[in-house]
Amino acid sequence: MAAVLVSRAIRLACFWGAPLLSVALLAGAARPARALTIDPTFSSSITTSADATTIESDITNAIAFYDQTFINPITVAIDFQVQGSTNSPTSFLGKSLSSTGLLPYANYTAALYANATANQNAAELGGYNHLATGNQASQIMATTADLRALGFNAPGVVTNVGAPGNFDGIITLSTNYLAGFGGNGTYAANPVIQHEIDEVLGIGGPGSTLNIAASGGTLNSAGQPIINGLGTIGPLDLFRYAAPGTPSYTTSGSASSYFSLDGGQTSIETFNQDSSGDFADWGDATNPGQPTNPPEVQDAFQSGANIALSQNSPEVLALQAIGYDEVPEPASLILLGSALAGFAAARRRSARQA
Repeated sequence: MAAVLVSRAIRLACFWGAPLLSVALLAGAARPARALTIDPTFSSSITTSADATTIESDITNAIAFYDQTFINPITVAIDFQVQGSTNSPTSFLGKSLSSTGLLPYANYTAALYANATANQNAAELGGYNHLATGNQASQIMATTADLRALGFNAPGVVTNVGAPGNFDGIITLSTNYLAGFGGNGTYAANPVIQHEIDEVLGIGGPGSTLNIAASGGTLNSAGQPIINGLGTIGPLDLFRYAAPGTPSYTTSGSASSYFSLDGGQTSIETFNQDSSGDFADWGDATNPGQPTNPPEVQDAFQSGANIALSQNSPEVLALQAIGYDEVPEPASLILLGSALAGFAAARRRSARQA
């Protein structure tokens, strides 16, 4: 079955739908280790649904991975809702609106180093050590969840009519296309839910400002959108490469662009270059707009596969790279080279089993 495409206009809500924040660095020593907490709110569109039990269970199960995997001592507030009917079907599987903030490049990258060394985050440290070969800009636009994971004071500011309080993100799921959500949908709910949670945390759509660049407006000489007078990139743009030592920041559909944490020497996953999807989602090396093989949660266009995040998922490395710390293993710090080798081996095994 053909994947349901999510329009770029919908995805741009992640960037322009929430106010830009000014954030201040919090002083303090290393943070106590405990689980990251995603706090879901279920809107009335869910609680009044005949399928409320299934929908809430699917969301809770998708959230469990993050709560059990990452130790950043923050709570991420997300409002969940559903949309779609027989007479008015949605044009998407899922969409998200993320609260974002702006921070000087130097402050954001300094926080990456401080967090990596304090929490023995090898992926984050590896990426930091190669920033000189990556994309650079005057400022970074990141989600408030990511900024708090790095120790900044950045409360969520997204609001939703009928839901009290402010949120780091609002996630809307389709009742037309997701199995068990009230319609005749056949798409598995878990990869869609986790795809959108990843975006609220800071990868996927909000991980790059290329969607903003593609929408028009004023750009600087590097093609970066100018926001509040300054050239701006996203957290994953720091690790976006066209070749070893050569960064990639372009909306060209034929460009080479991949996620790397060692200056472009190792391609962890290919970025999508199809402008009808998010540029910070995954694409395919031979056809940038197609799902990866094997399919991944953060593919720009869903394959329909029933998949879920695991410790070996490229999304986990991407989240680590922007400041999310995994539950520590019994051994001491694992070198990035070993981590990447293990990741590549796991991917090969997954491909053979597909």
